[in-house]
Amino acid sequence: MKRLTSILLSLLIVGSSVLGGCKNKNTSEGKTPESSAATSSVAAPTDKEADIVVIGGGGAGMTAALQASQNGAKNVVIVEKMPQTGGNTVYATGGLNASETSVQKKLNVKDSNQSFIDETIAGGKKLNNPELVKTMVEGSAAAVDWINQIGGDLSELGRSGGMSVDRLHRPKGGAAVGPMIVKTLNENIEKENIPVLLNTTAKEIVLNDKNAIAGVKVADASGEYTIKCKAVVLAAGGFGANSDMVVKYAPNLKGFGTTNHKGATGDGIILAEKANAALVDMEKIQTHPTVEPSTSVMYTEGVRGDGGILVNKEGKRFINELETRDVVSAAILEQPEAISFLIFDQAVREKLSAIEKYINLKIIEEAETPEELAKKIGVDPAAFAETMKAYSQAAASGVDKDFGRKEMKSKLDKPKYYAGKCAPAIHHTMGGVKINTVCEVLKADNAAIPGFFAAGEVTGGVHGGNRIGGNAMADIIVFGRIAANSACKYVEANGGYTEPSIVLEEAETPAVPEVKGNFKDGEYTGKGKGNNGDIEVKVTVKDSSIVSIQVTKHSETPGIYENAEKNVINSIIKKQALKVDTVAGATNSSKGIMEAVNNALNQK
Repeated sequence: MKRLTSILLSLLIVGSSVLGGCKNKNTSEGKTPESSAATSSVAAPTDKEADIVVIGGGGAGMTAALQASQNGAKNVVIVEKMPQTGGNTVYATGGLNASETSVQKKLNVKDSNQSFIDETIAGGKKLNNPELVKTMVEGSAAAVDWINQIGGDLSELGRSGGMSVDRLHRPKGGAAVGPMIVKTLNENIEKENIPVLLNTTAKEIVLNDKNAIAGVKVADASGEYTIKCKAVVLAAGGFGANSDMVVKYAPNLKGFGTTNHKGATGDGIILAEKANAALVDMEKIQTHPTVEPSTSVMYTEGVRGDGGILVNKEGKRFINELETRDVVSAAILEQPEAISFLIFDQAVREKLSAIEKYINLKIIEEAETPEELAKKIGVDPAAFAETMKAYSQAAASGVDKDFGRKEMKSKLDKPKYYAGKCAPAIHHTMGGVKINTVCEVLKADNAAIPGFFAAGEVTGGVHGGNRIGGNAMADIIVFGRIAANSACKYVEANGGYTEPSIVLEEAETPAVPEVKGNFKDGEYTGKGKGNNGDIEVKVTVKDSSIVSIQVTKHSETPGIYENAEKNVINSIIKKQALKVDTVAGATNSSKGIMEAVNNALNQK
């Protein structure tokens, strides 16, 4: 029987697996939140032990934990402060940049590691740590193979801004890469029985009298305790959602929106600094150029890479759309009202399935002709039609005389035509903890802190002054695996592996009513509005109580939605109430499920 990845520490029941993998449940002595709330005192949590503690359950953290387990380290635990895994990774849409890969070879795409290195450093304004770039690039092909080997899908190629070759590896049909990566990692972490402590915050990295790693102080609903360990892999992400921290290092970004998930607050960087780690490139913060202003939804770079263009309020192009993100962002800010419109046609939509999310969110205007589309977005129809005609001719000839764009995969002449309003928003923080090529965390004098390793957006130096789209995914997988390998070597050299000591629960039983309901027996269907579109449910009532709620259709974001489904449905069944608490980070999905159940049971 599969074990649930969480120790008996918290009073809260946090929901099911992310995307069907990595089931997590925090309890205290097997009590539900209701029974625990009625208890006047709860025993203080006791300290635990592990070989490796991974701080952060995003892409880098899960990669590190999984690789460590594959290496033979079975006493590994992930500490994640949010109620679900995934972090910013689940929002990634474009792909994973890699060179000299098996996929490129199969598709007859010629590439070289040196070209990838050169373009990454050029895109980073030559401010990157060249050794870290070389390490990332030389490990990128193996990263693609590893993801595919563990059940992922990086079988298709695209191109991101700043790259001259198709090296953006993505799922078939151009689907969003992040949800696929999160799903794949979670499923494998479930198989490996790696504990994931959700709603658990790392409070302090504990060093011994030799200034080497000794443990991590954490806190959950049951209180504070220490997980004693030999090594720590810090993978807590960046600080793009911490506006105060952003402004501290880059005052010019005050007032900017963000594409980051709410947990990207820089906690790991602060922890590391208190543990004597040096920081680098903290002022280097990237804005993504194509973000829908009212919702902060980011349009994947793949839309432009597959042929989309940008026009301003005058209906005119103003930039080579495949320039690096910083260049495109700056150009948009110079346009009237500091906004632009991302334009694409039916041909682009058909080869990039990630676009369907934007359609479902109703943030895209569509029309049968350029003139009609221009009227809908409020630009001059004649000017816009002329822009579309000129671009179509340029794409047909292969020569963009206006802006020198070399890759024009679509002539943008296939109805329907689409437009999405966009403006820059804070997207990626290039600065963070200083590391070397084996992911050791370094002090100001470049000496490594024994047993301390880091990977992902929490680190600095890889991307320099600007990150190339698709390089974050390469970063988290390549360095996540390296951090795991280094941590394992350290553990092996300092006493070796121990047997798993974290107590895990067996799979929990389905929710059952805790009070008597007052509903009419039968099966009902209903529909509610979620974050990305309609959520449809089938509700079964027996002996006046709701006994089953099944979601039959939805288009919510994988990696975020599943926790809402589990917790909201369980709460409705247990309490026999149509209004229950929403799940943090998935409020709209939670409300959509409640609305669907309510509509199902209140049909006239």
